[in-house]
Amino acid sequence: MKISEVLAIQAKINEKTTAKSKPKPKAKPSLNKALKVVRTRETPNPNALQFVINAVILDNGNASFSSKQEAKDDKMAAALFEKPGVINVYVMENFITVTKEDKTSWIPLKDRVWKSIDETVTVYQAEEKIQLSEVDVVNFQKLENEKKLQGIEMVLNRSIRANLAKDGGGVELKGIEGNEVSIHYQGACGSCPTSTSGTLKYIQGQLREQLHPELTVKSV
Repeated sequence: MKISEVLAIQAKINEKTTAKSKPKPKAKPSLNKALKVVRTRETPNPNALQFVINAVILDNGNASFSSKQEAKDDKMAAALFEKPGVINVYVMENFITVTKEDKTSWIPLKDRVWKSIDETVTVYQAEEKIQLSEVDVVNFQKLENEKKLQGIEMVLNRSIRANLAKDGGGVELKGIEGNEVSIHYQGACGSCPTSTSGTLKYIQGQLREQLHPELTVKSV
């Protein structure tokens, strides 16, 4: 077999086993001129703070930015990355979670982030809500990878994401290979110590209980 044929086969395998990355929701002009931060909320991650807005700015999905390059087309995220020490911006529902470097103090960063959000916050174009079909969990191992990913998304949506959102974070499904599920933490969960222990075990437990007892989960 030619090398080109091997590469073509591998590409097809990767395409089937990896979840498609979604485009980030786009900020759009807001008709609500009174959007502002009303309070901050601590998270289990001491380097991440939730800045709670007085209205819903993204009613479905999330937007996560982990670098200046990723944030360049988003006015608010770009402004926040100009603040020394900011390493992640996560937008969901009515809050923005800002994560800082460990060596950076929240004083005076907290006040600077608050002011920047007040000056630039807007509403976002929400993602289309995906209606997931029922998954045959009894025969999960025999399903095509696309159906397996749908089943995992279903479990994450109903059992995981709401709780993570309360703490200013989220989780993105990256793919599945064999029995190994790859996820990526977002927002406050990204650098939180409990994400690599308790949270990971909880997600794995839910997937095993609801889908298949041999599933394992790794963070990437």
